[in-house]
Amino acid sequence: MNSSPKPASITVLLKKAKAGDKNKLNEIYALLYKDIKAVAGHQVNLLNTGQTITPTVLANECYLKLIKSNSLPDTDRRHFMQYLAKSMRSFLLDTVRAKNSLKRKHLQSDVAISQYLGSKDVNIRLMDIDRMLDKVEQIDGKLAEILQYKILFNLSYREIAEILSLSERQVIRLWKQAKALLLTLMKTTQEF
Repeated sequence: MNSSPKPASITVLLKKAKAGDKNKLNEIYALLYKDIKAVAGHQVNLLNTGQTITPTVLANECYLKLIKSNSLPDTDRRHFMQYLAKSMRSFLLDTVRAKNSLKRKHLQSDVAISQYLGSKDVNIRLMDIDRMLDKVEQIDGKLAEILQYKILFNLSYREIAEILSLSERQVIRLWKQAKALLLTLMKTTQEF
């Protein structure tokens, strides 16, 4: 994700799109497509979807949702990417729910979430990830954002630092806090 266009150019295009020029969304999507598809690929790889959803399908579904939407996300690259990540999660959750209603079983993570959280016995379904991220967001939006960038976008600490205009050391400290909060919430949820 290092070869991304300058954030200023994306911000300018988003402002024009928000002002009513929906054609600018095509330009934004074209400029960010490589990043968007990488995020979609990572999210698809987290799941055993039976190969019915590809990164291209997920990226395109999010684009269609964005085009149909009457309200655009906030006017910068960071908010735009967050909006797309939530859109991807929503699409994947709808897909999981549809499959679960047909097959009555849950999709399990192919790539263990433990690689991010550092706990070998962690096994989270997509719906659990979504629910946990919502809980973390209610407690601390910045920590939820860090979790999303790390778990769903698979960004490095350096990439996250660039997006958030923080030092890499600050991002690592926030990641540790976010991870601890997530693990605590998961443990609390499992006890009930």
